[in-house]
Amino acid sequence: MNAQLYHLTRLESLTGNLFIDGKYTEAIELGKELLETAKKTEDIKATMNAHLNLACCYYYLGEIEIAFQHILDYKVLCDEFGDDRDKYYLYYLSALIYAYEENFEEAKEAMKQCIRIAQELEMFYSVSSSFNSYSNYLLHEGNYEKALHYALKALAIAKEHCPSEILLQCHIYLSIASSYIGLNELSKAEKIINQLELNQYINNLPHEKAHFLHVKATFHRSKGEHDIALQLLHKSFNIYSDYNNQMKLKSILKVIAEIYESLGNYKKSYEAMKEYLTIVEKLFSTRLSSKIRELDVNQSIKAIEKRANVDSLTGVYNRYYIETTCDKWLKEMKKTDEHICCVVIDIDSFKNINDTFGHLIGDEVIKGVAQACLKVANEDKENIIVGRYGGDEFIVLLKGYPSHSIMERAKQLYNEITSFQINYLTNEIKVTVSIGVVCTNSIPYAKKFTQIFKVADQALYMAKRQGKNQIVYLSNENC
Repeated sequence: MNAQLYHLTRLESLTGNLFIDGKYTEAIELGKELLETAKKTEDIKATMNAHLNLACCYYYLGEIEIAFQHILDYKVLCDEFGDDRDKYYLYYLSALIYAYEENFEEAKEAMKQCIRIAQELEMFYSVSSSFNSYSNYLLHEGNYEKALHYALKALAIAKEHCPSEILLQCHIYLSIASSYIGLNELSKAEKIINQLELNQYINNLPHEKAHFLHVKATFHRSKGEHDIALQLLHKSFNIYSDYNNQMKLKSILKVIAEIYESLGNYKKSYEAMKEYLTIVEKLFSTRLSSKIRELDVNQSIKAIEKRANVDSLTGVYNRYYIETTCDKWLKEMKKTDEHICCVVIDIDSFKNINDTFGHLIGDEVIKGVAQACLKVANEDKENIIVGRYGGDEFIVLLKGYPSHSIMERAKQLYNEITSFQINYLTNEIKVTVSIGVVCTNSIPYAKKFTQIFKVADQALYMAKRQGKNQIVYLSNENC
């Protein structure tokens, strides 16, 4: 590893760790350095990570407009270079924005997607964290029973898969304690609060301390101990003031105003409410409702999925998508009884085309074959898909077609492919193909793509041996 790459990797690691530890201000300083270094070295992934960390840090510090700009910068890069893992972070960022807007229904929907993707990718820290975020949205809605359910799920995952992530567990325990307070199970909440009070993360990280004091104040308020609750809230308020976290200050001031009102101290209640309204007005002026359209997470997800599933040269599906779709169809076949047919197409003498006319013309031939296959597939998009298996080999999968009609479809593919030609200087390049076909009614044991493909490939091999430029259909009648 060269020195520059080592420095970049180290910056990424340090920035991420500082964010996870709740040291947002320090993470921002390193994040800026990471962003500058990543841009200089033109490292796209490191640039994306820098924008992601900076967006989250600024968000938790209440600097919403700066956070949102980093989110948009991250999205632009995601649209072009994102992968499956980036889907998670796109939904995560959109959930943050919806939560800021107090649109908890949309925030929950986005977080559900986070949970799904994190589970698929076995990102266990993220699975646990996402369940906890979902729990927090339910707490804001006052749905304490469900909030407790999801917080307990988050804790179980954290303990099993990432037991060393103590800060994550602290966050989850605070959600559990808040749920118990909401359910008026104060003895259970008190037990958790007493344990957390001794935790080094709670005592050494200002934001975690402020969060803890807020939860503890809620506990004492539920017990009717308003003076203690007010003392704790003011301590929490002072910590958040140091970081100018307007969102947290707003929520604390509202509670302070409510407590003073319940105590009959209307002067202090008015002062707290006046300060609360000032912050609300400030936050309202930076609301992101008009900007959130720019985020358009679904568009980014589609771009990522398309790039993951589509062959870049031809625009048809790639091998991965063909294999996974075929496996899914074969699994569904048990219920639907719809047979699956696999058509394997190979361009005849393609090496000669490349050697004679060059690879650019070879690419045009490959693209022409793909478009000819798509022309047939577009007649029934739900039941016919086209993919490039590799090189000059294509696969067409058909679902639910009766055996007697498969040969007609194979001939249709053959006719479309062999009807086009490419003109190069004074040459007319015509294409022929060999095709192998098989259906699951002839191989009922097939449960995976590899099994049905193997037989179709044998049919293709027979077509090649018998002189090319023909179709071989292996069925019960001729196998």
